Amino acid sequence: MLRSRRVWIGFAISLIFLGLFFFRTDFGEIWDSFKKANYAIAFASLPVYFAGIWVRTIRWQYLLRPIAKVSTARLYPVVIIGLMANNLIPARAGELVRAYLLGERERVSKAASLGTIAVDRLFDGITLVPMLLIVVAFTGSSEQFPLPAVDWTINLVQLAVVMSVLFGGALVVLFLLAFSEAARTKADELITRLTPERFQSSIEGLAHSFFEGLQALRSPMDMSVAWVMSLVSWLLEATMYYIVGLAFDIDVGFQHYLLATAAANLAIAVLASQGGIGPFELVTKQTFIAAGVATGGAEAYAIGLHALVLLPVIILGFYFLGTMRMSLGEMFRNATAGAAPASPTAGPAPADVPPEEARSP
Repeated sequence: MLRSRRVWIGFAISLIFLGLFFFRTDFGEIWDSFKKANYAIAFASLPVYFAGIWVRTIRWQYLLRPIAKVSTARLYPVVIIGLMANNLIPARAGELVRAYLLGERERVSKAASLGTIAVDRLFDGITLVPMLLIVVAFTGSSEQFPLPAVDWTINLVQLAVVMSVLFGGALVVLFLLAFSEAARTKADELITRLTPERFQSSIEGLAHSFFEGLQALRSPMDMSVAWVMSLVSWLLEATMYYIVGLAFDIDVGFQHYLLATAAANLAIAVLASQGGIGPFELVTKQTFIAAGVATGGAEAYAIGLHALVLLPVIILGFYFLGTMRMSLGEMFRNATAGAAPASPTAGPAPADVPPEEARSP
């Protein structure tokens, strides 16, 4: 895993943004903030955070319904392990891990699972971008702030516009693939042109399974429930941020926590380092400095908050992984190998057959 180029790119992104985060930092102020923090309140935020993950799991369950009916209790460990992998591996590799695990546990096509995960992640964007724009409209002083050490300013409206274009484009593409036979035919033709001939049949089969995973987009009911679950999950995460803010004695309105939730998570969607380390801390810190929080307090809060977001998920993820008797390296190798073209002489894996065949006795 350490030989992967994207792992080292993720490390580089983290180092650059951590350098900006700690530029001219008074570590004494950070230490004082940590000494004064109420850790009982901070740890009380964790049930709220994991409740938010449970709600996201319900969202994914609805998106999966057209291809597989899986209980939330069965899906929850898969979601946690996927988040753990995202915290340890850059470039959102945890999504491949999630699709692989679901295929292994539930005998569902991994490519179709990946299609539902693409829609699942899309709902994050179409929830966070409006949240960012709405909150910025009410907190104009936090609309932009300068970055330390470099002559550059983060403008949250510009961030929202960029993410609107990216998520909007992805939404259009996925809807076309879900509803339009012509679009799927065009995609097949493009795949055929770009894929070596010996891999074409395997890749086309994976593409068709991926299209199958987009079926939830055809159901207004499933879409509505998924969007409500997305909104509830992010409000719960913002509430977790608020509780941690109380632990660090940060006296700002809830709207600033909504702003930090949207801005930090959109930023790490673009800058895919391991667990968002670096970009998350910097954006969170600057958001609260712009809200009037002292620099040392904002830095301590950003570090403490991110530790609470990352470490419990990693610990619980390793626990769930242990119950499945797998190692992280083995899981990552299998997940990424599953995304690669299969050998033309090899038969399809059981979890990569069409969903209706995978569930037949």
